[in-house]
Formats: sequence, C-alpha cells, structure tokens
Amino acid sequence: MKHDNTRIYQRSLELIDVSKEVMDAMPIGYGFLVDQLRRAASSVPLNFSEGYPKASIKEQRRFFRMAKASCYEVAAIFDVAQRFGVIRPDLHERGRDICDHVAAMLTKFR
Repeated sequence: MKHDNTRIYQRSLELIDVSKEVMDAMPIGYGFLVDQLRRAASSVPLNFSEGYPKASIKEQRRFFRMAKASCYEVAAIFDVAQRFGVIRPDLHERGRDICDHVAAMLTKFR
C-alpha cells in the first residue's frame, strides 16, 4: 500500500492518537462529544485512504475534501471541549496544530 507511506496518512494517525487521549480523559456526561470525535477523527485517514488509489482526480479530490472537512470537525470538537473545560490545554493545542497541518497538506496534495 502506498497511501500509508504518505505524510498525510501518518499525521492523520497522530490525530487519532491525540483524539484517543482526549476521549479517554473525557468525563462522564460528555459521551456525545466522544462519539462525534471518534467518528470525525477516524474519517480523516479512512477517507484519505479510500481516495488515494482512485484513478479519477475528480473522485480523488472528493475523498480528500471529505477528509479535510473531518479535520475541521475535529478541530471544532476540540474547541467545544475546551469551552466545556474537559480537554487539557496541551492536547487542545497539539490536536489543533495537527488538524491545521493535515488540512493544509490535503489542500496541496495532487
């Protein structure tokens, strides 16, 4: 597989790691954020991987746009968690940085 050797894929897995830390530390009563974060964070590498081998650039870009939109959703979840006071500041900053980086890479890829 060639997609798993890309920086986008590797960085999106880092986003999964940060998201897992956030989810594991989330207090009871915030299950709605945990569920949303799990889906959105997982969507980034999954959509990138699904789009990577597509022969059509148009179809490939569609999957990359979905992955990018999921990056923005994850960043927004981190912001909401920060407002609720249920995310450590270092995880918020690290997660947002990864989201920004992955979204920028997806914009420029191909």
